[in-house]
Amino acid sequence: MAHFLKSDGILPVKGYDSVNLPSGLYGKVKALVKNRTDLGYRSVTEFVAEAVRKRTEEIERINTLTLQLEEKVSNSAAKK
Repeated sequence: MAHFLKSDGILPVKGYDSVNLPSGLYGKVKALVKNRTDLGYRSVTEFVAEAVRKRTEEIERINTLTLQLEEKVSNSAAKK
């Protein structure tokens, strides 16, 4: 893994990797974190990590349901 200085001059934290976000999206998230402290996010990183975690969990649930449905359809067709 290559290590580069981020634009703020800080090296990435050990155990973390970085991703690039479009500037507009980053700005929206940064403003949301700053202006909506009631949501409980302390940083853009925390917000993005939770968003990615939730989306990957959703995709995993969809994959599981799809496999279960395909199995039921296959079993139903085999019984005919």
